[in-house]
Amino acid sequence: MLQFMTHLLLILVLFTDPSGEASAQVVSEELARIGGKQVEVVVGSDALKRLEGLGVRALDLVISPTIANHLTATEKKLVVIRLDRRSSGGDEVLESKIWSTGRVDSHVSIAGKGGDPLAGAISGIIQVVGPRLPTNPDTTLSNEDAELAQLAEAKEWKALEQRLTAKAEKDPRQLYYLVLAHARMGQVDAAREVLVVMRTAHPAHFLTRAAETVVPASAAKNAAEASSAEGVKPPPDNGGNELRDKPAAPDDGSNVLR
Repeated sequence: MLQFMTHLLLILVLFTDPSGEASAQVVSEELARIGGKQVEVVVGSDALKRLEGLGVRALDLVISPTIANHLTATEKKLVVIRLDRRSSGGDEVLESKIWSTGRVDSHVSIAGKGGDPLAGAISGIIQVVGPRLPTNPDTTLSNEDAELAQLAEAKEWKALEQRLTAKAEKDPRQLYYLVLAHARMGQVDAAREVLVVMRTAHPAHFLTRAAETVVPASAAKNAAEASSAEGVKPPPDNGGNELRDKPAAPDDGSNVLR
């Protein structure tokens, strides 16, 4: 168990082959930069020791990956990332598996003609982990942030909605949680209204794109149209959850896999 955990998240970054060590180091440095003081990132052999201390071996991630699902369903502050870098048909391929909150997400970044798939892989990882990263990374984890995260993890949607509705000023993370609470309670119109506020106040924030994924598609589309009518151009829609990269696009911090 993650006893006395003082961080918002513990992220373990593993790699399958020594050739992937440099990529894993860059990924861990980027996550540490974005997460700041609120996130602990461990890479390589140290990450493996931490994982084994929780009862999961590196081999389990390959042979019995659902074991990591069960682990992260219990250890809700834990994120496990495994990188597999290889060459295939003249292309460089970097595949990422991300275990978090009881599920696994996959992302494949491909670069040809001497290119490097690392930038695309980092973008994909950030898009998955992004909604759980802190809004203000240079500050220590506040009691309020921790309490909101605990309510969301416990699926206490009504309590979360009441807590956030009472706040006059909301940062992007609080708005995201409010969209999530409304959506999980089936309050589509209310979720849509908060999404419009997010699009207007924080059009390029990664949590705005994350909020779009929890609102039913029709409501998200209407919110995009409403924001556009107010003079805020929504970020371009890439059409869903395509898992293979095109040439690396600028990272907008969203959680839609490319």
